[in-house]
Amino acid sequence: MRNGSCITATVTKIVSDLYTVSSEEGTFRAKARGRFRVKGQSVCVGDIVKVVSEKGFMVINEVLPRRNSLLRPFVSNIDSALIVVAKEPVPDMILADKIIVNCFIEGIKPVLVYNKRELAAGGEIEKLFSAYDSFIDCIAVSALEKSGFEELRREIEGKTVCLAGQSAVGKTSLMNAILDAGLKTDGLSKKIKRGKNTTRHVEIYEAWGGKIMDTCGFSMLTLVNLEPDELKYYYEDFLPLAGECRFSACSHVNEPDCAVKKAVDEGRVDKARYLRYLEIYNELKNERRKSYD
Repeated sequence: MRNGSCITATVTKIVSDLYTVSSEEGTFRAKARGRFRVKGQSVCVGDIVKVVSEKGFMVINEVLPRRNSLLRPFVSNIDSALIVVAKEPVPDMILADKIIVNCFIEGIKPVLVYNKRELAAGGEIEKLFSAYDSFIDCIAVSALEKSGFEELRREIEGKTVCLAGQSAVGKTSLMNAILDAGLKTDGLSKKIKRGKNTTRHVEIYEAWGGKIMDTCGFSMLTLVNLEPDELKYYYEDFLPLAGECRFSACSHVNEPDCAVKKAVDEGRVDKARYLRYLEIYNELKNERRKSYD
C-alpha cells in the first residue's frame, strides 16, 4: 500500500500488540494507534477497522461500530457462539449458562456442542441436552472420530462463529479436525483432570463456507451491566411460564405462586439449570451491593 492510503479490513488475529488484518487488498500486520490505549479502548478479533499506511507501517486508525461483542471470549461481529462442553473436564454448566445469557443480550445465536461424544455413557448427552434443546440448538460431535460434523457444518456455513468454553473440552481439536490445521493441543492433566489452556490468542480461520474463531479457554465469566431482576428475560425456557406467575414482576426466586418454581417441582423445567439461575441471580445481587457500598 502506498503511504497515506486507507483501507477497511477485519481483524483476524491478535498477538501481543500486533494485529493481523484482512481485506480485499490482502492480509497485513498492523499496530493500533496510541490513542486507543489513552482512551481505554480495545481492538478485538472480528472488529472492522480503518487501516492507514504511514511511513511503511500499517496503523489501525479507527474501529467501526460493532454489531455485537462478547467479553469472554473477547470477539465481535459474530453470528453464533458454539459453546463447547465434554465429559472431561466435568462440564461447567454455570459458565455455559452465563455465555448463553451474554449471547441473548448481544443478539448472538448460542449453540451447545458436546465434544468427545465417544466417551459419554448411554443417555448422558441426552440428559444434558434436555435442559436446553427446547430453545437452542444442541449438537453432539467427536473431533477424534470426525462424527456429528454435518450438523456442525450447517451451523458454520455462511456465518461467522466463535468457539467458547472452558479449557481442554477440545476446541482446538475440533479446529484441527475441521481444518486439518495441526494446531497445538494438550490433553487433560492426568492427575487433576483439568484443562490446559493451549490456545494463547484468538484467530479467525475460514472453513465450510464460513469463518471460525478459535479462542482461549476460560473458567470464570462475570455478567456486567445486568441488573439481577433483568436476568429472567434471558432465560428462554422461563419466558413462556412468566405470565402464569401471581406477580407480573416475579423474579422466580422468593415470590409465592411462581409458575417457574412450580414447573421445576413438576419436572417441566430442569432443576439443576434453575439452581444455577439462582446462583447467578445472587451473584448479580452481591455484585450490585458491592458497587453501592
